[in-house]
Amino acid sequence: MHKFTKALAAIGLAAVMSQSAMAENLKLGFLVKQPEEPWFQTEWKFADKAGKDLGFEVIKIAVPDGEKTLNAIDSLAASGAKGFVICTPDRNSALPSWRKRVATI
Repeated sequence: MHKFTKALAAIGLAAVMSQSAMAENLKLGFLVKQPEEPWFQTEWKFADKAGKDLGFEVIKIAVPDGEKTLNAIDSLAASGAKGFVICTPDRNSALPSWRKRVATI
């Protein structure tokens, strides 16, 4: 019976949390280096489907170089995005600055 009570409490907590997340219009960024490539188009398509199914908005941004990546991260933070998925164009060029900016989101 104790396990059942714990499971029921966990389900209730998850339901409350999912409702509050939906109420605030959750935004997540999805940054890719080559948006014209079929692979990334497919990723964006399924991200949109997940967003529709789970109640969050996907903000899709092309980031072909390190500078645009940093600007995109700043833009996401300013728009209230709660996180992002990224395929970096060049992980070495902007990594130190990128880590500092990620810490602010």
